[in-house]
Amino acid sequence: MNAAEHYNALVDARQEQQTRLATPFGESYWERFAHTYRFDPYRDPEPQLAAVLRLIEPEDEIIEIGGGAGRVGLPMALKATTLTNVEPSSAMREQFSIATAEHGIANAKVIAAGWPLPEPINADIVLTVDVTYFINDIEAFIRAMHASARRRVMILTWTVAPPNVSAELFRTAFGEQEAPSPGFRELLPVIWDLGIVPDVQVIDQSFTWPERLPATNDEAVHFALEELAAFDHPQAESNVRRAIGSLFERGEVYRPTWRTPSSAMVISWRTD
Repeated sequence: MNAAEHYNALVDARQEQQTRLATPFGESYWERFAHTYRFDPYRDPEPQLAAVLRLIEPEDEIIEIGGGAGRVGLPMALKATTLTNVEPSSAMREQFSIATAEHGIANAKVIAAGWPLPEPINADIVLTVDVTYFINDIEAFIRAMHASARRRVMILTWTVAPPNVSAELFRTAFGEQEAPSPGFRELLPVIWDLGIVPDVQVIDQSFTWPERLPATNDEAVHFALEELAAFDHPQAESNVRRAIGSLFERGEVYRPTWRTPSSAMVISWRTD
């Protein structure tokens, strides 16, 4: 089994487990969170975003694959000539359109499609952010990124893939080990096998997300089940409720203790 086959097998195993126990990764999974991905494009950039913005030139055309509501892409559009967001989720596309209208960003558009596109398009920069964990034909995905980028490919990820940071909660709720999604350790060999040697930058930024923390046991159970997308799993609810004391640090609010620490990364390479 080569690197790409190993990677694809991990994606398939995780999706099989997720489908069996909770809401599978896909349209219905992401539509619940779509509004939370709409950030202010004029905000002070986080360190990972700042690192990417330093690579953007004013005349650049940019393609973002799975750009969601424009959390990363729209700040880039403010520095570049154009941004094309290739996004399969209708809920994410709706939030992207809201964001562009709200902030008057006229040089950004969204295409309703997955990647690779049936008809290839090109841009100076091709990037993707937190998407590779769910791609079960990773070699075709990377090849298409490389072929479409006139100057640079960028993959934004983390030292621990976000689908894996709640592995302890997963085990507690479902009573089995979580099948891990592939992260940078699995991705880099795929890229190397394609004859590409990328730059890898680890950035001093911990994985966090804006969220309202629970303040009661019932809210904490709901919070945990929402993170797992496991609302229709009575045993998971019972298991989480019994383990509230170990899953949360309880005070004025309940802070989750199960998340594995993770730092931001940028994997990039030039194509010119």
